[in-house]
Amino acid sequence: MTDPVLPESSFWDVPPDTDVVRYGAYGLTLVRPGTRTDPAGLPAHDPAAARRFASSFGTIDTVLEDLGTVSATADTSAGIRADLELVRVGCWGGVTEITDPGLVHCNGIYPVEEEAESLAERFPDAVIVASCTIDYPMTYGAWKIIHPDGPRLFAAGWYGEDVDHWDLAGSPADVAAAFGITAPDLTDAGIDLHAAANVFSWGSLCRLALKKVAPLDHTGRTESLFRVRHTEDATGNMEEIWLEA
Repeated sequence: MTDPVLPESSFWDVPPDTDVVRYGAYGLTLVRPGTRTDPAGLPAHDPAAARRFASSFGTIDTVLEDLGTVSATADTSAGIRADLELVRVGCWGGVTEITDPGLVHCNGIYPVEEEAESLAERFPDAVIVASCTIDYPMTYGAWKIIHPDGPRLFAAGWYGEDVDHWDLAGSPADVAAAFGITAPDLTDAGIDLHAAANVFSWGSLCRLALKKVAPLDHTGRTESLFRVRHTEDATGNMEEIWLEA
């Protein structure tokens, strides 16, 4: 069922055809216990569960339209402001994944961390991995990993910038131990646990942690596509980061 879109309900200050001026990647994955790492072990996408998850996600004010299902491997790049209203959610049994441009960080506020911690309160037995990177001349990123047995990791900063300017909490070594990540695993992924934060392979560590608990290959899978109204705060952050030159 498609809900009506109410233009007057928007928090945006710019028209929908405004060009996106910079790009990035953003997403959060939640994995419940008992999930198989074999792609064949995951059930089909559950659209109703996806809608419930989107409706409860902290960056989203309201789900305006259910646009059906799309390939889980389709390009998620946004070209204009209207594309920033599109959120994808995949629910495959114990794995839930959301791709949301509202996860972007701005002015010292990190939705990647806030939403991961909020979900950890609701699902204390889950692994949660979230990240957002913004493509400036140097990448500006935020990464969050939560293991239900205790280890938590958060890192945010500019690649190549003085490490003293990074926000850091937790230990990559503790995360590796909690997920059963071995020295050969780290070597194969190009991860040096002793590397400085401003050159550390945070994205690789996130992928490796997920690989230990869930399938990374989404080939042949579908997910739901929603048009949403983000919260006023998330909308303001998106305008400043994705749209302002």
